[in-house]
Amino acid sequence: MASLRRTLPPVNSLVIFEAAARHLNFTRAASELGLTQAAVSRQIQALEASLGAPLFQRQARGLTMTKDGTRLHYATTMGLEYIATVCVDIRRRRGPKDLTVSSSVTFASYWLVGRLNNFRAAHPDVDLRLVASAPVSDLVSAGIDVAIRYGSGQWLGVVAERLFGNEIWPVCSPRYLEGREPPKSVEDLLDETLLHLGAFDRNWVTWEAWFKQLGVTMRPTKRGFTFDNYLILLQTAIRGEGIALCGQRLAEDFIARGDLIRPIETALVSDNAFYLVYPTDVPLSDSAQRFRDWIRAEVR
Repeated sequence: MASLRRTLPPVNSLVIFEAAARHLNFTRAASELGLTQAAVSRQIQALEASLGAPLFQRQARGLTMTKDGTRLHYATTMGLEYIATVCVDIRRRRGPKDLTVSSSVTFASYWLVGRLNNFRAAHPDVDLRLVASAPVSDLVSAGIDVAIRYGSGQWLGVVAERLFGNEIWPVCSPRYLEGREPPKSVEDLLDETLLHLGAFDRNWVTWEAWFKQLGVTMRPTKRGFTFDNYLILLQTAIRGEGIALCGQRLAEDFIARGDLIRPIETALVSDNAFYLVYPTDVPLSDSAQRFRDWIRAEVR
């Protein structure tokens, strides 16, 4: 057999092609893979150049596959599905007490880690690995047993169990209000030093959106700081340098310790919630079932 490296195009381009051909839409393929639409388009163009043949016909109404594209999609789907099946089987052969849990860095830092000792105390035989990162689109391929996600609960390929909802509160350190009159209304917050998150995902509620939902127009102001990392933003609030927006569940431990307070009681109820998710087609291991039962009880 000829060297696969010489005859195959880059494997990553085949994975991207499979998603694009399945959706017949580069934008939806990009969303599934966690890429930009432009990145998907470049990969498809490179694959077509490598093969010397068009794989898609670009039409006003959308994409259709050429004859060569249909042949390649059939072969790619069969090959990748077989590889995925073997990988799932190999992962199942891990130690029966191994457990990999995924969540965002923020949720892991401000809610989950502080409670994992309770799980470990109840299940000392489980070898738990926590993956704190951006949401993973394919839990099985990443070797993740269960994950905690924030959003609408509508994700392909997973079961999503709602854990708890979320209210968005303004929070600040008691030091921020020392020696001054606290704000008495939502409008009063417009004159305060507000801490903004500059790089946010679609689930993030900005100050502008928070004010708008409460019927207040956010007027331009030079006061405040902008961050690209929420952990740093909240630490800045704890140091007494401004007012931040924070979800109820992320703020509750800080408030219980007295690190943060709510300068006003107004809250915005989010349409999103926190969910426990796990793959639809892969049975939960004993360790994953125990984690599911534990976190269900923990959030009551």
